[in-house]
Amino acid sequence: MKYILFTLLFNIVSFFAAAQTDSVSTGLSAGEKIVTARKDLIASFLAEDYVSTGLWMDSLRNIENIEYIGLVWDERWLLYYWTESYGNLFEEVANFSEMERTINDLRNQPPQDSMFEWLDYVLHERRFDMFQSIQKAFLNEEEKAFTTLLLEYLLRLEHDELEWAARLEAFLKLYPDSRFGNYVSYIKPKIKKRPENPVGFGLDFLLTQGNWRDQLERTLRPSFGVDFGIMLWQKRWSYMLRMAITGQKLGRDIERAPGDVWPKGESSAYLMPSLDVGYAIINKPNFRFAPSVGIGFAALKPTTVEDDDGNTISEYPGFVFRSEVFNTSFSFDVKLHDIDESEVFENSAKGYGAIRARAGYRWMNLGKKNPILVGDTFFFAIGYAFFIR
Repeated sequence: MKYILFTLLFNIVSFFAAAQTDSVSTGLSAGEKIVTARKDLIASFLAEDYVSTGLWMDSLRNIENIEYIGLVWDERWLLYYWTESYGNLFEEVANFSEMERTINDLRNQPPQDSMFEWLDYVLHERRFDMFQSIQKAFLNEEEKAFTTLLLEYLLRLEHDELEWAARLEAFLKLYPDSRFGNYVSYIKPKIKKRPENPVGFGLDFLLTQGNWRDQLERTLRPSFGVDFGIMLWQKRWSYMLRMAITGQKLGRDIERAPGDVWPKGESSAYLMPSLDVGYAIINKPNFRFAPSVGIGFAALKPTTVEDDDGNTISEYPGFVFRSEVFNTSFSFDVKLHDIDESEVFENSAKGYGAIRARAGYRWMNLGKKNPILVGDTFFFAIGYAFFIR
């Protein structure tokens, strides 16, 4: 008797499935049949008619051919969750092929309707009920773990990328022979690990002002110019190649020989490349403080002009004074914003852009050829810096 009732019920369901397919098949193209069947599927879904929803899914599967797709894969998988058709879901996931999905993307896709939006909205609103249903379902622990992860992925629930990758990696380690392993590896974010001692790179561009000391304070007016540098950073140590360029007026005549004078009021240029080494004593999320020392080379010379032929010449040739330089300074960064890199790296700090203030002292020996050039300089600079690693 039970066999007869089961056979009768099966024939009735098969009849209605065939009738539904036939109802959208008369005189219509495959694309038009899909449009009609999807409308009925949406209506069944919103009416929470699980039987009709399953039947319309079968109808769309029967309509599909080499040219047309009735349901996109994520629509179909969300519907599997809605109807708790976990067996169908597991079969498709286990047979997942990236190549096959790419080929399906080339077929005629379903029309632009509200199918996915409704599925996404309803399942997202009821996601806690869905998770509870998974735990109550007749599934083993591996299937429950995977089904939970996949639902989070399909609903695009917000995750920290590193945390999400770690959860997927934990699943793969716990179930190394899982039939779902291929798909879990496919959706796992590609996290690239940094070396243990990553090297950072930075640039800064600063406006600087300097005040001279000793005899230079009378010989040169205060200086104004630019100070910029390139930095490599590792384990809080920084290695900087810097260049300072300033301009200032002469405060008094500089005489090289009787009658050979660089007169007061004329412009001069001060150039100072240096190699500095620093260490970040403080490196907090909002600020960074780093003292440094360096050695370099300084040159003080007249500014140049163009002659009638367009050539660059000095009005006071011979007045070029050079010296080695030793400097000490500190820089203070007030971090303004993070700079995200194109790749996500595990256990790495983000780069940043900052307002940088820099101050220091330079010891020079320009006075070795002229006593009125004896002295050093104190400088202050401020501008923008950025750092990435």
